[in-house]
Amino acid sequence: MKYGYPEPPWTYSPKEINEWINALYGGHRCRESRVEREKKWLKNVRVVIDLNVEKEIRKPSNIILRIIGIEKIEEHFELLPTAEIILRALRKAGYRETKIKIKNKIVEGKIKKLMEELAENLQGNEIEIISYNDGKATIKISKLHSKKEHSIEATFDKIKEKNFQKFLIYIRKRLHGKERIE
Repeated sequence: MKYGYPEPPWTYSPKEINEWINALYGGHRCRESRVEREKKWLKNVRVVIDLNVEKEIRKPSNIILRIIGIEKIEEHFELLPTAEIILRALRKAGYRETKIKIKNKIVEGKIKKLMEELAENLQGNEIEIISYNDGKATIKISKLHSKKEHSIEATFDKIKEKNFQKFLIYIRKRLHGKERIE
């Protein structure tokens, strides 16, 4: 002990080093820090997805619409698997109660049961999914749409940032396309 301080240990075992540090600086304990984490909410979020599939431009049969230049785009993808992926992504994000509109027919219930009913009742080129949690999510999937619209349009009135990230990650892994968040 020189100058009143203990000498460092000659061997470097954890026990001896801790004893030396405690002798020098006194015993101390780490205090648990309590950080209040606020849940971040996103409001009025719109996600637009264009799938990487073959597209075909359909010219309108009406002469007036041809002159104006309004054309429709038909995308070649399967509606049922795409709708199932969207429903599973919603379930990952915490949504449970859902309504599905297929050609003016509304089917509602829990997401697991709706996936089975969706396979039986699927007709047409468009599906609209409305789901509720803390906020409302509306998703429109259409194979035939105008140039200004997109194949998948999702709007969330209110969603936690964590749940929104879960939704996006699930979709990015399974649907290949360009997405834009507005």
